[in-house]
Amino acid sequence: MGTNKNNCSKLLWGIKPICSNKKAWLRIVEAFLAIMIVLSGMIILLSREKSDSGDSERIYEKQREILSIISKNDSLRGLVIEGKNEELRVFIQKVMPRIYGFNVSTCEIDMICSADTPNDREIFVTESVITSTLEDYSPKKLRFFVWREQN
Repeated sequence: MGTNKNNCSKLLWGIKPICSNKKAWLRIVEAFLAIMIVLSGMIILLSREKSDSGDSERIYEKQREILSIISKNDSLRGLVIEGKNEELRVFIQKVMPRIYGFNVSTCEIDMICSADTPNDREIFVTESVITSTLEDYSPKKLRFFVWREQN
């Protein structure tokens, strides 16, 4: 098979040589690269979204763990019933990772509990009803607010 002046081979099994249609091949490569860039961007966005949902699940799990400890411990339950939020915060601060900020609020069961929380972050709220200690029946609602601290 001979070569033409552009050093391209002639038709082989009915296929045109690559060098005779360089613009078409260049557009195919450009389209392929554009698709790869878009797909990689989508993968990055989806992976970030999944990591955020994993973070929220970890926060809720930690909240449930702490509320379970409080509900099973007589002295901590007493703090809730007496409304001693500062002493509860001291306990929670010992077991809560430092990358999270938190606040607690106790109130009557039929009331809405609120606490000072930042307005510019996502707040995760879990609550538990603490019904009594051995000496006192005065059910209270304990609300536990958690957010990720800014770095």
